[in-house]
Amino acid sequence: MKNRIPDSSLAARELNFLVRLAQAAASTQRPDELLELIIRETTSAIGADVCSLYLLVPPGRELLLTATNGLNENMVGKVKMKVGEGITGWVADSRRPAIVPDVSKDPHWKWVPGLDEDRFHSMASVPIEAGPRLVGVINVQSTERREFNSGDIDFLRAIAAQVAGILERSELQRRTEVQLADIRLSHETHERLTRLSLDGAGIPSILEVIGSLAGGRAALYSPDGYRIRGVREAADGMPPRISPNRPSHAIEVVPVRAGADVLGVLGVGFGTHEVDPEGRRRALEHGSTVLAVELSKERAAAEVERRLRGDLVEEVLAGGLEADEAERIARQAEKLGHRLPAKAWVVVLEPDDDTTEAALGARGQQDRLDRALSGVVRSRMPGALSLVRSASAVFLVPDELAADLPAVEKLAGQVLAAAAPVMKPGSASMGIGNVANGVGELARSHVEARQALRLTRRAGGRGKIASYRSLGAFRLLLEVQSPDALRRFVNELLGPLLEYAQSRDTPLLETLEALAAARWIRRAAARNLGIHINSMSYRVERIQALTGLQLDDPETRVAISIALRARAMLGM
Repeated sequence: MKNRIPDSSLAARELNFLVRLAQAAASTQRPDELLELIIRETTSAIGADVCSLYLLVPPGRELLLTATNGLNENMVGKVKMKVGEGITGWVADSRRPAIVPDVSKDPHWKWVPGLDEDRFHSMASVPIEAGPRLVGVINVQSTERREFNSGDIDFLRAIAAQVAGILERSELQRRTEVQLADIRLSHETHERLTRLSLDGAGIPSILEVIGSLAGGRAALYSPDGYRIRGVREAADGMPPRISPNRPSHAIEVVPVRAGADVLGVLGVGFGTHEVDPEGRRRALEHGSTVLAVELSKERAAAEVERRLRGDLVEEVLAGGLEADEAERIARQAEKLGHRLPAKAWVVVLEPDDDTTEAALGARGQQDRLDRALSGVVRSRMPGALSLVRSASAVFLVPDELAADLPAVEKLAGQVLAAAAPVMKPGSASMGIGNVANGVGELARSHVEARQALRLTRRAGGRGKIASYRSLGAFRLLLEVQSPDALRRFVNELLGPLLEYAQSRDTPLLETLEALAAARWIRRAAARNLGIHINSMSYRVERIQALTGLQLDDPETRVAISIALRARAMLGM
């Protein structure tokens, strides 16, 4: 087919079109106006009935009908052609122009329902390229049979080059506007949250704003996922615990860091309305930064207060205070917002084993225990002084909060329940000393609480609440100054059973302990040991034969009970 040589008027029209297109592209900031100009003037300049523009959309395998002046305009933004599909897709895939005198006979032709293309006969198509990158395809179509030629293709190529440049500048402008909007959004978010921090609004208010900006509810969690704070915590729908490393689909989490130290985790639940993803990201990013500042301030203040309070409690528990020293410590306590009670109970919490004690010494665990116990002190024991050590916790409970031992034991149970999650998989026990009638007796009550713990633990107790008063007559064992004297007493009564336990399998010593615990009722002891009553009778006979003791004698029973407790206390 011979090339069509355009007449002077057509050539002038094409040249004039390209000049006007270049001028418009340089002056206008609206790409949609330029696209309208392109398809309208291209149709007129090339003498076609319709011009259509398809642009490549991410991820780069489809072409979207972006503009047209002769096809069904309701399909603009809806019709997509896969790269390689139809004549348009073939041009995009091959990066080669196409001239189709009769589209109905072309093997690449694909009819699209609703696009109103069936009235068009001939077609010319060229790819739109920006360097090596495909941008889209420009098509012209005519209702009559038309012999498009190389001149038409050259003209369409020139238009395609202009379109590519326009779209490149448009994309650059769009990116610049997005960056400016992002900077503006980031600045506004940062200013709003920073102002809250500077005004001392507090963490709950900061969380409320973060949630509002992010389109959901916000809550603050500890590094290991336990909830610390939130807004209207009872009704905000945020869970009491999350997994920082495996967040749920309904919650987005961001670590709150101060350098390499993770102070907490910001969790934001997804709301019911759509939120700009960039705005949400900025809210979480700046929110976590401001929260890190707030938590750092809180941690520093709490550490100072805790250290001063700890020094105060340690000095009181050390004992040996003169009247003027007790008065000085009382004034110091008042400056810290505490009042030394004139009458108080000393309650001690300690891990039940070395493994739990070592775990409590791990980084962050002491802070976590302090937070858990502080909550109980604030809600259940207002006015009580507390001290969390590396391997224990001590509470000075005024007697107006707990007038008798059952009331103190109830409070101790609440403390133990609060400490349990921190101690897992281990456990802890609580010791309660006798009431201290004045600051000078607090040291004595502290010693008693720890002695009650020691005896309970040696007896095999775990997760228990033990009071010094409940030890009864066994408290006398603590007054024995010579461990050797106690050891001789134990050997005199239980020596044969101790030797027997080293060489035989029958647990006679455990049987004796079960009898003492069951108040010497043989059936109850047999049931607790899971053995038949006849087996119990046999074991009693063996115990009596080995020791020469008569287990029915009341005085013997008392002596055996004391010896068993002394053995536990000595760790024999």
